[in-house]
Amino acid sequence: MKNIFADIVVIGGGVNGVSIAYNLSKLGAGKVILLEKSFLASGATGRSGAMIREHYLHPTLAKMAKEAKYIFNNFSDYIGGDSEYKQTGRILVFGEKDYDSVKLNVDMNRDLGINISIISKQEVLELLPNINLDDVAISVWEPECGYADPVATTYSFARRAKDFGAEICTNTPAIDLIIENQRIIGVKTDKSVIKTNTVINAAGAWGNLVSEFADELLPMNPLRVQMLYLRRPPSLHDLSIVVADGITNNYFREDNENHTLIGGESVEDLKEKVDPNNFKLNIDHSKIIKFWNAVSKRFPDFKAAICKGGYSSLYDMTPDGNPILDKSDKVFGLYFAIGFSGHGFKLSPVVGRMMSEFVLNGYSNKHDIKQFRLNRFIDKDMLEADYPYNDRGHP
Repeated sequence: MKNIFADIVVIGGGVNGVSIAYNLSKLGAGKVILLEKSFLASGATGRSGAMIREHYLHPTLAKMAKEAKYIFNNFSDYIGGDSEYKQTGRILVFGEKDYDSVKLNVDMNRDLGINISIISKQEVLELLPNINLDDVAISVWEPECGYADPVATTYSFARRAKDFGAEICTNTPAIDLIIENQRIIGVKTDKSVIKTNTVINAAGAWGNLVSEFADELLPMNPLRVQMLYLRRPPSLHDLSIVVADGITNNYFREDNENHTLIGGESVEDLKEKVDPNNFKLNIDHSKIIKFWNAVSKRFPDFKAAICKGGYSSLYDMTPDGNPILDKSDKVFGLYFAIGFSGHGFKLSPVVGRMMSEFVLNGYSNKHDIKQFRLNRFIDKDMLEADYPYNDRGHP
């Protein structure tokens, strides 16, 4: 088995791993090697809903999302390549029980400069004439939001990483971390031993399979999440605006010209712990019925949609639903960028830079990376909303 050298090894070829590799290389980190056990975006990234939104319930996340949205909207200028971002706008609808929280969270977002507003039922109907608002107490409009193509985005990051000298190794699993005197000295793959002093675990739902090599399990669970795929009826042909339904806790977004993806964000929808190497890839019949009923409640014309099936993906869920961006207290040179809990894609341009600055300098310039430290779960200082929404399993 041959020996090679790297200044930094990134494990995980999802969008955040590749964004980290790109940012490290751009910042002059030396020889950067990214290891992916399969192909790029083959995990949760490739099956992401890939929505780009700014509305968050915590100011740090809202500021990160605001910057990330701007980068997605100007991807070719800031990164290079194409994320295939489409600005559609996003409407959020809520019931009476979330009325006060919505107003307070919108005010917080607006104070941060985010283009978001509470709009009337009549204004919602002007944007979405087919929507049912009978049980809606308050609605929110984010005109600058939309969605991107997660695969195109990942490959664009990878191409730019290689332009700056990174090496992207697909079909190359990390099979062990080589540790001596509690320090990283290398990574073993099925092809070689990479001599290095720095490893970044960005393996997503597989993150604890990598952390096990260092005998350090993190507070993260791989959760199976499901998506329904419907062909819209002609009456909904023009439905392109993303909708987040805070009453059913589902979201709906177009996918291709006449199709819509429906996902769930309730506590019930985010509780199935699985083995990331062995989970059911398609959608359960019960979820088809549940999600189809939810979207038909909001848009009755969806009762005439054609079911085109669905699929499952993975969330790497932490106790507060936010990522761990930190270094190990047990093994010097080991870093973590996992636990994105279903909203890592939209933050990936910013997370890549934050982690790169942290690894190279010990801090992040623009956003407070210490808020994502591992010990926040022990310190009981988690990133939680002051005004959370009811029955929601996703931040």
